[in-house]
Amino acid sequence: MIRINLIPPEYIERINRRAVIAKAALAGVVLVASVVLLSAWHLTRSKTLESTLAKRDAELKLLQKDVDQVKAIEAQIAEVQRYLDSISSINKNRFIYTHFLQDITSDLPATIWFTNMNTKLDGGAIRVSAVINSNSAYDLAYWINSLETSGPYSEVGIGGISVSETDEGKRFTTPLTLRYAVR
Repeated sequence: MIRINLIPPEYIERINRRAVIAKAALAGVVLVASVVLLSAWHLTRSKTLESTLAKRDAELKLLQKDVDQVKAIEAQIAEVQRYLDSISSINKNRFIYTHFLQDITSDLPATIWFTNMNTKLDGGAIRVSAVINSNSAYDLAYWINSLETSGPYSEVGIGGISVSETDEGKRFTTPLTLRYAVR
């Protein structure tokens, strides 16, 4: 079979040229449509992110007020705590001598008395040096043992005991040192 092409070659070239132009136009339209869709997507995404940012900024401003209030309250708490600490440090040693005198005389037997007492404040404690007299050796030994085993007293020490004769009988005199800490 023989084929005879009756269509002129210029017409075929024109059709091919139109097809190439149509393909290029279609590619251009697809490219432009893709760029437009991609741009629209980025634009809507940007607008969404901006609105989310605006909402979160508004929330941040509301919460910042709360944060500022919390910081102010914490500053007030710290100031009150400093005030209470200073009052506590003032009161800590304020009544130490009163407590000491109450504690030392509460267990003091009737046969023992002080002839001399020196005190020195040592931090939260008192260092005491005293000279004590007693008409009873038993009461003196019992009371010194009580001081050594009692809670607020430590470093209890006695010096040499001197014995003298008086009208009431024997008198025992000794120096005493101790450390008293408030309970």
